[in-house]
Amino acid sequence: MLSLGQLITWGLVYYTFPLFVVPMTEELGWSRSAMFGALSAGLLTAGLCSIPVGAWIDRGHGRLLMTGGSVLAAVLFLLWSRIDSLPMFYVLWVGLGACQAVTLYEPAFAVITRVYGPRYRQAILLMTFLGGLASTFGIPFAQFLIGEIGWRLALDVMALIVLGVAAMHWLIVPGPQEEAVPIAAPKPLEEGGAKRSPLATAIRVPAFWGLVVAFAGYGLAFSAMSFHLIPLLDDRGVPIGVVMAIIALIGPMQVFGRVLLMVGQRHITTIQLGALIYFAFPISMGFLATGITDVYPLILFAVVYGIANGLVTILRGMAVPEFIGPEGYGVVSGALTMPTNVMRAAGPVLASLAWGAFGGYTPVLWGLAGIMLIAACGFAAAAFLSKRA
Repeated sequence: MLSLGQLITWGLVYYTFPLFVVPMTEELGWSRSAMFGALSAGLLTAGLCSIPVGAWIDRGHGRLLMTGGSVLAAVLFLLWSRIDSLPMFYVLWVGLGACQAVTLYEPAFAVITRVYGPRYRQAILLMTFLGGLASTFGIPFAQFLIGEIGWRLALDVMALIVLGVAAMHWLIVPGPQEEAVPIAAPKPLEEGGAKRSPLATAIRVPAFWGLVVAFAGYGLAFSAMSFHLIPLLDDRGVPIGVVMAIIALIGPMQVFGRVLLMVGQRHITTIQLGALIYFAFPISMGFLATGITDVYPLILFAVVYGIANGLVTILRGMAVPEFIGPEGYGVVSGALTMPTNVMRAAGPVLASLAWGAFGGYTPVLWGLAGIMLIAACGFAAAAFLSKRA
């Protein structure tokens, strides 16, 4: 049930924004850059909320946060469907950013570690298996609604669906009266001395800062690709049918990668998984930067990028307890998520600015490939330092 909630929330609350840009621009006269500014404000808010959200979930308040976030998202969708003021649109997206902070993967991972304890790896794999289809579900579904009933009524329908997710969260997410299942760690995070908070202890672990670089670099590149891949392919003259097919293929490839990992999870370590992911990302972006427009090279890009993107979500859930320690998973994961979401907020804007400065997307893609190489170095450092600790 939590997996179904992730499928719907990612699909409708996160991925559908670009679909509303054109009809809203045509009706309201707002510029695209102004609208993407609202999206970035929301993503930045999500990042700033991540640490307190993780701390609250560690205290057992996952049900309240996830249910409340889904209810608020439904209300904001209803307000969005009636919007006619750009400043109010920014306020609305700040609220939706807060909703994302309490309903997407990071809080769900924290809930899972409380419920499943040492079985968290299998639980995360199963949840992200269904969640990987979010873009494949959300983008075509929202596009169908917009085409059939218009963007305002489409948001009303989406609000009702998200309200159903709120009911699921209230029924299935444990409350504070239920004790967390401890994760058996091979060694304690802190030995002797005065007791520190989990976050204060984590930031003294060198591997923590390697993961900051790894996940923040990914956040910037992922966000830029998510919101610019459609206009990028459109600029190259790729037919819209092919563009939609490539976008739709990425989701199933995320799931395919997770299926492969489920089958071979006993034979691959977290370090090996990270090495595979951070090798694939810059390769796929560099390949796209070569200017490919034919359908078969684009399919190859979608396969490699989709598999890597599906696996990195699982990597984020597994690396925290393995590289840093299991204590205070929610707040430590939130501390890693904050810079990631800040970079997610910057990604669409920086890509737009770079596109305008260089007059095309090719330099942007080479830049993203370089950023992912830096992120790969961060993960390598985290893996090396965690083994030395």
